[in-house]
Amino acid sequence: MENAEHEQLRSVALRNAQQILQARRRAEDALRKQTEWLRVTLSSIGDGVISTDAEGRISFMNRVAESLTGWQESDALDRPLEDVFRVIDEQSRASVENPAMRALRAEKVVELTNPALLIAKDGTERPLEDSAAPIRAANGTITGAVLVFRDVTDRKKADDELRTSELRLRQLASDLSVADRRKNEFLAMLAHELRNPLAPIRNALSVIRLTSGKGSAVDEASAMMERQVAQLSRLVDDLLDINRITRGKVELRRERVDLASVVHHAVEACRPLSDSMRHEFSVVLPPGPIHVNGDPMRLSQVVGNLLNNACKYTQKEGCISLTVERDATSVAIRVRDNGIGIAADQLPVIFEMFTQLDTSPESSQSGLGIGLTLVKELVEMHGGEVEAHSSGVGHGSEFTIRLPLSTQLSSESAPELPAPEPLAANGRRILIADDTRDSATSLAMLMELASNETRTVFDGLEAVQAAALFRPDVVFLDIGMPKLDGYEAARRIREQPWGKNMFLVALTGWGQDEDRQKSKDAGFDAHLVKPIDHAELVDLLADLQLVRPS
Repeated sequence: MENAEHEQLRSVALRNAQQILQARRRAEDALRKQTEWLRVTLSSIGDGVISTDAEGRISFMNRVAESLTGWQESDALDRPLEDVFRVIDEQSRASVENPAMRALRAEKVVELTNPALLIAKDGTERPLEDSAAPIRAANGTITGAVLVFRDVTDRKKADDELRTSELRLRQLASDLSVADRRKNEFLAMLAHELRNPLAPIRNALSVIRLTSGKGSAVDEASAMMERQVAQLSRLVDDLLDINRITRGKVELRRERVDLASVVHHAVEACRPLSDSMRHEFSVVLPPGPIHVNGDPMRLSQVVGNLLNNACKYTQKEGCISLTVERDATSVAIRVRDNGIGIAADQLPVIFEMFTQLDTSPESSQSGLGIGLTLVKELVEMHGGEVEAHSSGVGHGSEFTIRLPLSTQLSSESAPELPAPEPLAANGRRILIADDTRDSATSLAMLMELASNETRTVFDGLEAVQAAALFRPDVVFLDIGMPKLDGYEAARRIREQPWGKNMFLVALTGWGQDEDRQKSKDAGFDAHLVKPIDHAELVDLLADLQLVRPS
């Protein structure tokens, strides 16, 4: 009996032990599966993950952590975390304590607070974001820490590009604001500069009308209008030239030119303005010719702009001088005055676009701020340089142009062919076609004062018909006319036997190189830009030949 009970108890104990063993095995199997699931999960996420024990020694690394640190898990296990995960501050390059150790010490979640770089095993640096948290057992005891980190190179690059774009946008907004302000200032100044000459022109016209065109007042009024029209023409020319330069459309027509002729033309152009201000004007040239390789028209324009500025900014009865000096390789053209001078803070920017010598409202003289820019660009296109000097406001100014001397030797002159006998400057038949009636009528009046016979028409079709009947020696054709423009009218005239030897002159407000080429292609002999300079018109008519060049 006792043996049976003992055997029964033994059997029960054995079953219990087996159940306990099976339960332990199931628990161990579940733990293994959970551990493997956790390992697979941590290995699959896109961030680097490292876990440590309570001493900060590595117990696990996923594949991303291996890739970012350059360490294999097998080599890193049981190593102190600082050996594998080295972090420095991005700016100071000082070492930074990793978050896992701080999490163990603080017993809470910590995150990176400063921009940091992870130093990989091979020395590669990567911008980093990381955080860490303590690992707690079921009873709350801290058994280690887990560190999660990621490479933020692409995001940092995108952030940097975004910041750069924002800075550029801010700069662009600022530039647009400045450009808009300067545009408004320029338009206001342009209106001011255009109204200034128009006022005396209107006054002069009133004088002529009230005096019935008689007496010395008319001569004075006429001279005044000529000066102001010249000023208006200069403003328009400067605007067109600076536009051509900024678009790279200016081509220099270089030749071997004597500077004396350049200076002469520039002085003559500004002489009326200087005389009206009663300036003491002196010109000093060295003996003998001084040759440069340049565009004579552009060089005269450069010197003329400096002289015109000197006249504008020098008080009445002031002094202006132009001197030319040469050395072995270059020539210097100096324009001095004792006018308003230039402030020290304006000298560095005096040649920049829209910079004006005096922008105060009370100033009697001002400008568009493009003349000196034009001077600088044209001088540099000639291989030269220009500089400004002044002792300050009220002490005058000096501008110096330096140009290289021409090394080209003079070629022997070709034998001159006998020139055809020129037509007389008067007694011609002249046809004028312009849809602006006042322009056509006033030009006809000028031509008739020189004893020419004139006809006026007001569109291109009438011009062709009148040319066929009137058979003029000279035809002035406006370009922008109704029915037929000036180009087409010129072509139709040239197509006729009677029109082949007529001298055709284009009248237009367009004066750029491409406009002149279009006129030439259409059959014009000359191209005059409105308003027409009377002296230029007289010279043109005086130079006409009886026989047109074939």
